[in-house]
Order: sequence, then C-alpha cells, then structure tokens
Amino acid sequence: MKKIKNKFIFIILSLIVLVLWLQVYSSSNHIDTNSYALLISWTWYIDNDLLKFKKRQIINVWSTIKTVWEDSVVVIEWWDNSITRLWWNSEVNIVENYVSSDLTKLQFSFKLVTWKTWTHLVSIFGKDSYFKQYIDDVEAWVRWTVFEVNKEKDYIIVQDHEVTLKNLKNQNEIIVWEKKPVSIKTFSFIELQQYLNNLKNNAWEELNKKLDKELILKLQSSINKLHSNNPINSIIGLFSDKQDILNSLKNWDNIDEIKLKISKLNESEKVKIFNEIFTKYQGLNFLSVNDENYDKKLYYKEALLQSSTNAENTSSLVKNTLYDINDIIESNNLMKLTDSVKVLANHKELVKELNIDFNKYVNLSLVPDWLKESMINSLTPLKDILNINLDLSSLKSLDWAVKWKINEFLDENVGWLIDSIKNLKK
Repeated sequence: MKKIKNKFIFIILSLIVLVLWLQVYSSSNHIDTNSYALLISWTWYIDNDLLKFKKRQIINVWSTIKTVWEDSVVVIEWWDNSITRLWWNSEVNIVENYVSSDLTKLQFSFKLVTWKTWTHLVSIFGKDSYFKQYIDDVEAWVRWTVFEVNKEKDYIIVQDHEVTLKNLKNQNEIIVWEKKPVSIKTFSFIELQQYLNNLKNNAWEELNKKLDKELILKLQSSINKLHSNNPINSIIGLFSDKQDILNSLKNWDNIDEIKLKISKLNESEKVKIFNEIFTKYQGLNFLSVNDENYDKKLYYKEALLQSSTNAENTSSLVKNTLYDINDIIESNNLMKLTDSVKVLANHKELVKELNIDFNKYVNLSLVPDWLKESMINSLTPLKDILNINLDLSSLKSLDWAVKWKINEFLDENVGWLIDSIKNLKK
C-alpha cells in the first residue's frame, strides 16, 4: 500500500514538473523576434522587390530598403516596438537585427545611404544592447531617444534626450543634446535660426509627431498584458526566489518588501533577476511623465536599481530618470517630481558613484519664478548625490530650450492668428 502511495506521489510530482517544463518551453519558443518593414504611403522596395501598401515584410541583415516616389513613407518596426521611418527617395541597409533568446540583448543598426530618417526608440538600451545608425564614416550611438538624420542637408537633430556621434576614422565624439542640431560632417553646432529657416521640414516633422502619438497609443493599450497572471508562475514562485520576486512585481506588492527580497540575493542571482525585470520594464519605458501609468514605470525602476550590479545599466536608468525630471519641470508637476526624485534618493550611494552632472540633463531655466522655491525644496534630496546647481537666480532666463518652445508656439499658432485677423477684415 505504501509503495502504491509513493508511486502515486511520484507520478503527481512528475506531472507537475512536466507541466512546468512545457510552460517554460512554450513561452520561450513562441516569441516572434523578427523586425518588419511596412509601407504606409506610396511605393517602396525591399531588396529590389516591389512591396504592397500596408503589407508587413520581415527584414534581414543586409536588407536594402528604399522609398521611390515622392511622398513615399516606410516604417521599419524593430522587434522592441521602436521605429525608423524613411521619407521618399531614402535608402537604408540593415546591418544588425539581433535579439537574444532570453530577450535581454537587443542589437539593432543600419546604414543611411540616401536622404533622411526619423527614429523613435521606446526601449532603454543597457549593457550589451545598443541601437546604432551609420552615416558614411559617422556612427550615431543611441540609448533611448527620438532623433532625425538628414544626410543630404548634413544634420542630426535630437527631439528627446541625447545621441552620441562618433567619427569612426579619427575616433572623435560629441554628444548631441536635445533641440541642438549638429553637422554630421564637422561635428559643429548649427545656429537655431539657420536650422529653422534653411533645414527644418515642417511637413516631415509634423507627420512623424502625429505617427509617434499613434505609436504611443498602441503601446499604452498593451500595458495590461505585461501583468497578465499565469497560475503556473504562482506554483514556481513557491520554489524560486526569482519567480517569487517577479510575481510580487506583477501583483504590485509593496516595493520596499520587494527591494528587501532582492537585497538578500547574491550577485549572480541579482544579475538574473535584473535581466528578467529589465525585459518586463521595456514595456513601460516609453511612458511619458504625463501618462497615468507613469508611477508603474517608477515602480519597476526601483526594483531595477536595487538589483543592478553594473554601472552602465545604472547610469542608463539614472539618466533616463533625469530626462523624465526635466519633462516634469517643463509641465510644473511637483507631485510627480517628488516621486521621481525619491527613486534616485532611495539609491543615493549607487547614484553618487556615477558622478553625473544634473544640470546637463535638467534645464532649470524653464522654472517660472512663482515655482522656484517649491522646485528647489523638491530637488534638495539630490543635492548631495548629483552635481547640481540649485541657484536658479544664476541661470540664464532665455536659453536654447526656451527659444525652441517659443518657436514651437509660433509654428502652432501664428497661422491661426493670421487667419483670425483676415476673417475680422472680411
């Protein structure tokens, strides 16, 4: 009788193990890691084959993608949901399109052969991952950003965050900051008025901003899938510290309790849990500070900073947060500012070691006079861990970013004002 009972228990345990194995196997073998090209206007070619309107086709390494007729637009949909758009008469060659089997390493790159592209990255590219664009002997190396490259008119402009330009012949490097166009050939900054009058294409920029908004709406609709519960994972969590932590994150458990669990892991275990959390976080990285789910992005960042064992990954997360803080300051949202500052302050020793210049990433000259005192109080926790100047009176009142904001306002409203005046005269 006892032997029968033992056999029964053995069979049950074997079935559980088999179910768990099948679950892991199926989840790792049914993920599409391809990138695609999609025509959204007129005609284009991929490897000399004419493609149909709105038909997605897989792209491969060394695929050549070329738009043909005027107003043709094609979008490259990279595996991580980032995009690169080509306008008419543009051509690119795909150089790398790699996604590791565990989804932790992303390596995408392409060469711009003719005219221009617009790229919107939604992931944050940490250690061993990257996104690169080549323009002849120049490499644009990117972590996360929105940027435009125009080879014929010789400029690169960053809409959000930063891009590192590197000359592959002489190894010279320059960081291209937000809203500060740079010549690709000379690495020199282009005067704002020259860019606005002679280089900027309003129709191309407006089209991309419209399509970027549609992209964000699409990504927002998929956030809930990130936290779909699987009963099998609950069982695994009883035996695995890693899965237990992932389950806690999915259930939005108390972040301090999750950080405590992570702190008890050894270094190799932290590396594994970081990779798992980082893969999940990528589905939230695109969220702006004005999104209702922004707090979820901060929640995952707390767990990532707690489990990070690599300075490069930590630096990417901290800089990403500083850019968010800059966006918060632009929108004068003190509550979200306090929450974002808290994430960095909670990991002050880790952040302090990076020796990051706060004022390179956050533009305090945008702070209105009536908000300065409250803003300083909110940022004070960062004063001792980042190189930060909180003397707002010493900052110039009108810098590049402010001028850009004024220009955007004029672009959006001058036409309307002129039409209104004309109507009054009628």
